[in-house]
Amino acid sequence: MPSSSVLPWPVEVIEAALSPLFLPERLARFDAVARARLQSVVVVLESLIDPHNTAAVLRTSDALGIGEVHLIEHGVRPLMAQSITKGCERWIDLHTHRDSARCAEGLRARGYEVYAADVRATATLDEITARPRVALVFGNERTGPTAQMRAACHGTFAIPMRGMVESFNVSVAAGITLHTVTRGRPGDLGEIETRALRARYMLESAREPGLVIERYLLERRSGT
Repeated sequence: MPSSSVLPWPVEVIEAALSPLFLPERLARFDAVARARLQSVVVVLESLIDPHNTAAVLRTSDALGIGEVHLIEHGVRPLMAQSITKGCERWIDLHTHRDSARCAEGLRARGYEVYAADVRATATLDEITARPRVALVFGNERTGPTAQMRAACHGTFAIPMRGMVESFNVSVAAGITLHTVTRGRPGDLGEIETRALRARYMLESAREPGLVIERYLLERRSGT
């Protein structure tokens, strides 16, 4: 799936060719979701083992308006359980990395403060929520974030717990964290980015969009 920043056709061409294929209610849905999307929060999954966990976090990210997820693979490509994602990977930007430090450094260079979920927390979840641009890292189910990742982060955070158990399942931890951090944040894409994202949703939702667009361009060139 192309990123909305690198579409295969100009946005205006996609809109003109594909908009007639959708009911007004569907177009309104594309618009509402695009306008609610967040650039200020991104998710990083470092070496998760269980594909159901990866899929669950992706689905939660999309549901809460997060449009960018980074998957760090150390030797094994991350797997996703399609029965859990329900196709949500079509609507978000997925980036894969082989080096944790480079992933974190790239996000820092884009203005994100990078914090990893870890029991040895240096910041509270409330403090993380107040950050204007934050990248949230969730590490391996057994070992948590790697030492390499922790060293590359601004710090770590933990979810307050009241019971006897010492940790949450990673997908549950991600759900609680993402709901807390995104709550009250309005969509923050610019108008150009929002329009491009709507166009991307049309491409993902239309049947054989390439053929429809090529036919539209041919008719436009021939003046019919």
